Amino acid sequence: MDILIGLQWGDEGKGKFIDLIGSDYDIIARFNGGANAGHSIYYQGNKVTLKLLPSGIFSSHVKNIIGTGVVVDPLTFKAEIEELAHIMPTQDLFNRILISQKAHLVLPTHRYWDIYMEQSPLYRTIGTTKNGIAPSYSNKILRQNLRVGDIHSDSFNTDVYQILHRQYNELQLLGQEMPAFEELYHDFIQGCTSLKQVPIIDTEIFLNKAIRDGKKVLAEGAQATLLDIDHGSYPYVTSSNTIASAACVSLGVSPKLVDKIYGVTKAYCTRVGNGIFPTEITGQAANDLREKGAEFGSNTKRPRRVGWLDLPALKYAIMLNGVTQLVLTKADILNEMADIPVCTHYEIDEQEISLAFPQSAEQEIKPIWKYLKGWNTDFSNIKHANLLPETLGAFISFLEEELQVPINYLSTGPQREELINLAK
Repeated sequence: MDILIGLQWGDEGKGKFIDLIGSDYDIIARFNGGANAGHSIYYQGNKVTLKLLPSGIFSSHVKNIIGTGVVVDPLTFKAEIEELAHIMPTQDLFNRILISQKAHLVLPTHRYWDIYMEQSPLYRTIGTTKNGIAPSYSNKILRQNLRVGDIHSDSFNTDVYQILHRQYNELQLLGQEMPAFEELYHDFIQGCTSLKQVPIIDTEIFLNKAIRDGKKVLAEGAQATLLDIDHGSYPYVTSSNTIASAACVSLGVSPKLVDKIYGVTKAYCTRVGNGIFPTEITGQAANDLREKGAEFGSNTKRPRRVGWLDLPALKYAIMLNGVTQLVLTKADILNEMADIPVCTHYEIDEQEISLAFPQSAEQEIKPIWKYLKGWNTDFSNIKHANLLPETLGAFISFLEEELQVPINYLSTGPQREELINLAK
């Protein structure tokens, strides 16, 4: 099994890379998060944002697994299927999807808990997507949630009604605005119809048998390393483990079966929401980079915070994940810059730190910069590694030396074919 993860705060271009290499695999398995993810893929000239579905959905021979560690919103799942039905037959979609019966459900009241906690002065504002992800994981840990496999239970409708009714009343007492209860309940039950049309199975058994039979499996991570609930910039993180080892836990596959670990990073940094961002830039330079890079959330459309490449944080992410090869994206966005800033160290309390990610916002973090010569070239003409401008080649070599991991793939644009295999 191979694993692909993001090394920054998300939005690195994981979906595009999986779309490119996905046809080489028999199975692509999503292992964390929920509909708060947004992997953008170009299919038949259309830009498609996948929220719950794995990124191999457009390859006819690939089975796409939604793993145990994912939280599944039936309404989002249904909407995603209906949207994709405009560009491919619905039955083809259903034939390519398998869902873990142990994956937990996102209930409609979870969304309203998310909204309430983001807006209430009684709680810390995190900057979530308000998709109900954290409340679903919270109820999972409290052992008070429902799982995907429960939808086939005779008591499912009654169980949903009771849980929704209790949470609905609690939210009403807190003053949260919501639609009528019966509307909320019936929309959710109706949303579950799409889930009932796909196989709901013990995906860990399916995956382990497939690996024993020589099938190629790619584990797809959502969000990214610096948003990991344990190792990221807490509390401004996602609600799941995003690092490579989480794929083994979520999918029920032994670490002994892991081979390649792909890490995807931009040539600069972006972040959505609150939290530490040592290399963040502001003002006109930030606006220009944001516009040129189209740095707006694929799911939420929120403008992303932007900054220059952060090597101490990137080294930290590579260490946590055991990355074996890197994918570098959006170097084309830095085209026409005379110099490219890269943070090589932090200065914290008069000490230089080259491998770390600060946890305290109270620390004064001073980035130490190195400026590399930029490039000015037509990226549409770059189809092979030997056509790279010399300064871009030097930039890649510098990163490889600093990070001690090869950059095997370079993205040269947003389309799936705009990616060069540098290892060839």
